[in-house]
Amino acid sequence: MNTTPKSPVLFLPFKNNEKKCNYCEIKYSKLPMYNQKYCINCSYCNTNNPLWIKHEATRSIYQKWCEHYFSERVVTRDDNYWSETCDISSGWVESILTKKSILILYLSWWDSHNQCVVCHKELKYIHQKSNQKSNSYCQKWCSNCFIIYTGCRHCLTTNIIFGIADQSQCKKCKRISFIRIDITNIRSGNYIIEEFLVSTRIKNDNFHSIANYINNKTIYNPTVVYSYIYNEFRSSAKKIVEWIPYSQFTNLKKIAEGGFSIIYKATWKGTNVAIKKLRDSQIISKHFFNELRSLYQCNDNNRWIIGFNGITQDPITKENMLILNYAEGGNLHDYLQKNFINLSWADKLLILRGISFGLDSIHKKDFIHRDFHSGNMLFSEYWRVGDLGLSQPANNTLSNNEIYGVIPYIAPEIFKGAAFSTESDIYSWGMIMWELTTGCKPFANVEHDHNLIYKILDGERPKITEDTPE
Repeated sequence: MNTTPKSPVLFLPFKNNEKKCNYCEIKYSKLPMYNQKYCINCSYCNTNNPLWIKHEATRSIYQKWCEHYFSERVVTRDDNYWSETCDISSGWVESILTKKSILILYLSWWDSHNQCVVCHKELKYIHQKSNQKSNSYCQKWCSNCFIIYTGCRHCLTTNIIFGIADQSQCKKCKRISFIRIDITNIRSGNYIIEEFLVSTRIKNDNFHSIANYINNKTIYNPTVVYSYIYNEFRSSAKKIVEWIPYSQFTNLKKIAEGGFSIIYKATWKGTNVAIKKLRDSQIISKHFFNELRSLYQCNDNNRWIIGFNGITQDPITKENMLILNYAEGGNLHDYLQKNFINLSWADKLLILRGISFGLDSIHKKDFIHRDFHSGNMLFSEYWRVGDLGLSQPANNTLSNNEIYGVIPYIAPEIFKGAAFSTESDIYSWGMIMWELTTGCKPFANVEHDHNLIYKILDGERPKITEDTPE
C-alpha cells in the first residue's frame, strides 16, 4: 500500500487537543493505541483510496489501516511504538524580521502537538487565505517564542521554523506553503531593535547546537528531539521583551522630565506603566542601546530591579520609548521628605536592604550603575533600583567616561578622571545610607556646582548625625 496518498489527508487535526473537526465540525474519534484524533467523516468524504471506500462500513478494518498508517507518520510519546530511526534534518531560511538566517527542522512525521516545544504554551493556528482545504489548519505558531510549525497534508510531514519566515517547503513533495502572520504588532521596523527583540526569545547559539545535535546523532524516537530542544532553550531562558504598539497605551500623562528623557505614566492592559521616551532616539543611538541592553540583562526577572516590559515608538516624533513597571510609591528622596519623621531605624534598614540587593545584582551581572542616587530608588511593592540609562558593562573600556549624575553622590576619584567602577557605585550607596540617617540629600545646603566638586576633592564629606547607631 502506498503510505503517501495523492489526496491531502484532511481527517487529522494539526492540534491534537481539538474536540471537533475544523472542516465538518463533527466530533473527532480517537485511536486508543496512539491517542491520536481523527475525523471519520472527513476520511470517507475526501479520499480517493479504494481501500478506504471498500471498508467504509467496517470500522475495525479502517482502524487497523489507520494504525498501520499512523505507525509511520504520527508521533507517539511511547518509545515502544517507534521501531525505526527518525528521519529528521535541518536547514536555514531567512527571517523576515532580522533578515538573518534562522533554523528550520524537517520532520518526517505529523506533529500534532498543541503546545510549543520550547515554552509549552498553547499554539495558535495561522489562518491562510486560500480556497484549498489542504492549505488550511496546517500552520500554527507560538507568539511567545516566534516559532512556526507547518504541516504538509499530502506527506504528513512537519517543518519547525525557529523564527518568522514567509514560506515553508515540504522536503518530500517540494510543495511550498506561504506563511502570512500579521507582524504589524510584533515588529518595530528597525533591524537593530528587531534583532534585539528576537534575541530575547531565541539565541543563535541555540540554533547551531540543535543543528549539530541532529546532524551528528542517530535518533530513534522523536520525543528525544523535543526533550533536547526544550532543555537547550530553557537552560538559557530569560524574560521576553516585546514590541508593544503605541495604540495599546491610554491615559498618557507626563510626570517627569530630564536631560535625556521624558517620563510618562500610562495605562497598558489595565495596569499602570511608566513610559520613558528617550530624546532624539529616532536613530538608535549608543545611549539608547546601552539602556536597552542594561535593562534586559540586569532585570532578568529580578524583583530588586524595576521591571522592564518592552519597547514602543511615538508615532509622531518617531522617538523610541521604553516600557517600565510603574512605581506607585515614587522615589526614595520624595518618600523621605514626606515620611522621614515616622521611620524607625528598622524601617530604614529594610529600605537599605532592598536597594543593596538591587545594586548587588547589577554588579553580579558585571554591570556598573553609574548614576546611583535616591531619585533612582523606586518603590513598587519593594524598594527597587531604577534608571539604568547610564549603566555600562564593568569591562567596558570603550566609554569616554563622561561625568553625568548628581554631584553629591559621585565618588571623588571620578572627578579626578578615574573610570566608574563597582567601588564608585558603593560610594554612591554610602551617600544614600547617609541620606537615610538625616532625611536630606548630601550637601543639600550648598549649590551643586564646581565649588562643591573642589570641596569633595579636598576631602569634605557630609557630617554623621549624633543619633546614628554604630
